[in-house]
Amino acid sequence: VKYLYMEEDHGQGEVSTCNLAAIAIDNIPAGNDELYEKAMYYAYYMIDQTTDMADYILPHVGYTAKRRRNAAVGIMGMATAMARAGVKYSDITGLRYAHKVAERHMYYAIKASLKLSKERGLAPWIHKTKWPQGWLPIDTYNRGVDSLGNFEYRYDWEELRKQIIANGGIGHSSLVAYMPGEASSKALGGANSIYPIRALTINKSDNNIVIRWAAPEGDSMGSDYELAWDVPTKNLIAFYGVFQKFTDHSISADWYQKLKKDKMIEEEEVVENHLAAAKYGNKTRYYINSYTADGDDLDAVQRGMESDINQDDLANASDERGCAGGACSL
Repeated sequence: VKYLYMEEDHGQGEVSTCNLAAIAIDNIPAGNDELYEKAMYYAYYMIDQTTDMADYILPHVGYTAKRRRNAAVGIMGMATAMARAGVKYSDITGLRYAHKVAERHMYYAIKASLKLSKERGLAPWIHKTKWPQGWLPIDTYNRGVDSLGNFEYRYDWEELRKQIIANGGIGHSSLVAYMPGEASSKALGGANSIYPIRALTINKSDNNIVIRWAAPEGDSMGSDYELAWDVPTKNLIAFYGVFQKFTDHSISADWYQKLKKDKMIEEEEVVENHLAAAKYGNKTRYYINSYTADGDDLDAVQRGMESDINQDDLANASDERGCAGGACSL
């Protein structure tokens, strides 16, 4: 315990902190890289400010945070962006779109960190990472992703590598993660994270607060949204694999199971899904959400939560709740 009160690199382990932010990509016009670059810069600038200004109860936590300068900028509104583009999570169109989105996101994350490092200095512990050697996520991603399709790079990664090496690293030890963003989706009024939506209208609850949420433009392009319950788990795993290719952190990767009548999830299916996750480089899995034919959310029932959705709304509604304790909230 004493090490938590020491403001020094004592070598007895670290208590890591990670400051989160996210880009609402459905609010950025397609192809507007200039605006995306600006949004990423301000996301990391905000994280830098909060890292320095935060009140750390345990001194070593603050000491580590200011030297590691871990950041994690994710995405909000992926489902809406995909619906507008007319692509699906469950086929190659969605994978190609995901590759473009994920590549752009990491590319401009690194550029933002490079720019900030020239304004505010390198992360003090950048020497404990591979960034100074010019490491890029595309160097170490799971090559199983390559079997999903022919993906092309859109940005000059080798030039970026040269800039990182010449700079001696970047301003942060870590850059990108895809957190659930459930609570934030209520304030944003948009789809959360990179997940497909569960329904066009949903009751979103957080503790005792319940709001009625509707998918953006759901009245005009509702049929363009692919619901989470209609995406086969293996296809969603492949989708996460494409994003993980350009992610130095990890992904809160939810799975969705739609159960009909007496259907059960067989052991063989569970094993196949986990093997697929390993094949495509998924680092982590988050919730497995279950939805029965009559509209009951088994995941909510198992957690002792009663859905307050009217029976008349079950055809087009579901129930979403934030992650436990809010630890992964923006």
